[in-house]
Amino acid sequence: MAAMWSVIFYTVLAVAAFYFILLQPVLKKQKEQRKAVSMLRIGDEIVTTGGFIGEVKDVVTPVEGPTEIILEIAPGIRVRAVTDAVLKRLTTLEAEPESEPHRAPESNPVAGSRS
Repeated sequence: MAAMWSVIFYTVLAVAAFYFILLQPVLKKQKEQRKAVSMLRIGDEIVTTGGFIGEVKDVVTPVEGPTEIILEIAPGIRVRAVTDAVLKRLTTLEAEPESEPHRAPESNPVAGSRS
């Protein structure tokens, strides 16, 4: 009888460990992703899972099917993507401009190069 309870105890312990170590972080990340996608607005700059960086120009919610976004990946070049393809949001339209403009790195000679 005691052996049966120890088997049940270790089985429950293994399932709980699986949940807290593997499953819970994945579910938390999915929840954060859904929240970020639901907050997408026109003007946001995003990165897709395919590696494209673009500005959200429109959010289309069809009657059936997944929500789509229209991205401008280069001036005049727009593509459609599903919101599941959004990896992360980089900036928003309302973001304040940086205090210092970006500067090109100074050219330093590479070690071992011939001039």
